[in-house]
Amino acid sequence: MYTTKEAARRLDVSERRIRALIGSGDLKAQKFGGVWMVDEESVRARLQRRCSAGRPKMGEKNAENLVRCTLMSKDRPVVEFTYHRRTGQVADLKPLDGVSFAPLGIGARGKEPDKYDLASWLSARSIPDFRRNVRALLHGSRFASTAELMLDSWGLSLSDPYWLAPVGCDVQWGSINYYENGYDQTLGDFMLDVPHAAFPRTAFPRAASGKAARGMRTPDVTTAGALVKTWMRKDGVDYLVKGGAGAENREPYNELLATRLLGRILEPDEYVPYGLVERRGRVYSSCAAMTSLDWELVPAADVMTAFSITEGRDLHRSYLRALSDLGISNAQSAIDKMIVADYLMANFDRHVYNFGLLRNTEQLDWFRIAPLFDNGCGFYSRATADELRRPRYFWESHPFREYPSQQLALVEDVSWFDAARLDGFVDEVAEVLEGNSHLSDEFIEGVQRHTQRQIDAVADLAAERSGLFAGF
Repeated sequence: MYTTKEAARRLDVSERRIRALIGSGDLKAQKFGGVWMVDEESVRARLQRRCSAGRPKMGEKNAENLVRCTLMSKDRPVVEFTYHRRTGQVADLKPLDGVSFAPLGIGARGKEPDKYDLASWLSARSIPDFRRNVRALLHGSRFASTAELMLDSWGLSLSDPYWLAPVGCDVQWGSINYYENGYDQTLGDFMLDVPHAAFPRTAFPRAASGKAARGMRTPDVTTAGALVKTWMRKDGVDYLVKGGAGAENREPYNELLATRLLGRILEPDEYVPYGLVERRGRVYSSCAAMTSLDWELVPAADVMTAFSITEGRDLHRSYLRALSDLGISNAQSAIDKMIVADYLMANFDRHVYNFGLLRNTEQLDWFRIAPLFDNGCGFYSRATADELRRPRYFWESHPFREYPSQQLALVEDVSWFDAARLDGFVDEVAEVLEGNSHLSDEFIEGVQRHTQRQIDAVADLAAERSGLFAGF
């Protein structure tokens, strides 16, 4: 018998990997006095299988870290490739018959998919390692990383029709996609809880052979972002439930406040409405999915990859040009409205993964602007009451300019903005934020004061632009 340390040395893997192999049944072991002892014959057999597989790719000694996958779009095979479970590298790409249905972000438009872009696209598909409760999840499961968790759940999501099929797999999209078949909510329940000791191993089903069956069927493993979140289905509608940071938990209230603001200045189809839900004494924001079987979300990051928009270029101009090339006629107006809305909210987190497009999953040249979503970092969510006491509060804007005033200057048309529709909005600021018992009256008054200042600045810009046009 080997200790886990000896088995790890002989197989050239980590002890964590040995424990995962024991948990999955791939290595035989027994526990003595709370210590795992691994069967020598089981280790030798595994070593023999690995050595007989030939020289491994990507410099990887442990061939089990490599898996041959097919990226699928529904039932269309897009590209076949080798994926490195541990590093996330991609190699040996082979475009297939359905390559025209590839995600927009896995290579330059009009060219074959690129292995580096595909690796980046896959990386963005996993839960970030720093999200709350991730370490407890991995420790309690048979997975060494969130990438493995994503891969083991087919890479399915509720944002698009893409999934990862092992080569030779005969599973069909219609039998596994979440839109038509539902999903498990055990993982989401665990990830929302604070604190939680360990993820229960019994949550992962096991096949009759004793090996663990395919991972949890949940879109939670392909939902990116730093904050805790989970998908829940109610009355046939999928809702994304998302928490806030720290004890003050500001972000859910800010999502509701953003909904109130956007409802005053935008059309209903231009933004995603959020509500609040309570779970075990903690408040979360909730919104219905904007995607469906027919429409996928294309983040701005993927548009930039497709059009080779890199740092150092004028991102605003380049992005608008790309949208024009995709046939989107209202691109300038939509981006103008996003910039104004983010200015009013003092939103510092409009990154390239939380705005973008919706694309028809069958008619690939049908695009429309995605409604505004993910506004929790607005309304001074990182400010203190002391900072808001000052005449001006500075934040860094995104994604087009660093300074909010410079980004606001990019707006061409403000004629749609009616300042009168925001009369009394600062009263709603107090109404919503007072629901959060962690916020002081002084802080809420500061948010009101600075929000009114932002409203006045946009109103002045609209009046100035109107006066200029009237002069012509």
